[in-house]
Amino acid sequence: MVPTPAGSALPASAYRTIAVITLTIFAVAVSYGAISGAAGFPVWQTVMLAVFALGGAAELTFVGVVAAGGAPMLAVLAGLLVNTRNLPFGLTVGAWIPQDGRSLLAAHLVNDETVAFSRAQSTERARWHGFLIMGVAIFICWPIGAATGQLLGRIVDADALGVDAAFPVILLALITSDLKHRITGPAALLGMAIAFALTPLLPLGLGPVSGLLALVPFGIWAALRSRGGGRR
Repeated sequence: MVPTPAGSALPASAYRTIAVITLTIFAVAVSYGAISGAAGFPVWQTVMLAVFALGGAAELTFVGVVAAGGAPMLAVLAGLLVNTRNLPFGLTVGAWIPQDGRSLLAAHLVNDETVAFSRAQSTERARWHGFLIMGVAIFICWPIGAATGQLLGRIVDADALGVDAAFPVILLALITSDLKHRITGPAALLGMAIAFALTPLLPLGLGPVSGLLALVPFGIWAALRSRGGGRR
């Protein structure tokens, strides 16, 4: 059995996973900071966006739209659209987040990594602890990485970091057990196919969000199945 640190609901291996994910996110934040600096954003704006948005995809979309000459309001709307994926994320983690004032603070920590990591834990207590620790780690390392990338932007080639490949691999490893479910697996594959097909046709950052359309047929099927079961 994997040892668990005293007073912790997480096994020691979970902390190693948190460390690996945090280092990867820091590298992505450096890339984001370098891109933001190249787009003309001062350091304080880059850091403030990292702290208050705390969503890499949305921030990169915002910076990309502004860098392409788009209006700031359009950039904000694009970022909000990208972050609509946090709605199903919030519904998922709501099952193990304490329903008190802490839930308001926890809402700011909802993202791909915290949700995937917490879902991989075995108990609700471990999921809450995993979500919280992973979220705080990201909240600390993301702005620091963004500032570092901004300051080193003239030296670091953001595209040369290669972290765009590491991120999906880590997320896939975290959700492998979920993909074995007879509904979740097919829904994920359909969502991937939809996102792959629509990414070239949609504005920057909205391709992955389009994968949520896969939830519609499976949601309807689950509702009809539940209703049919209730009649028996």
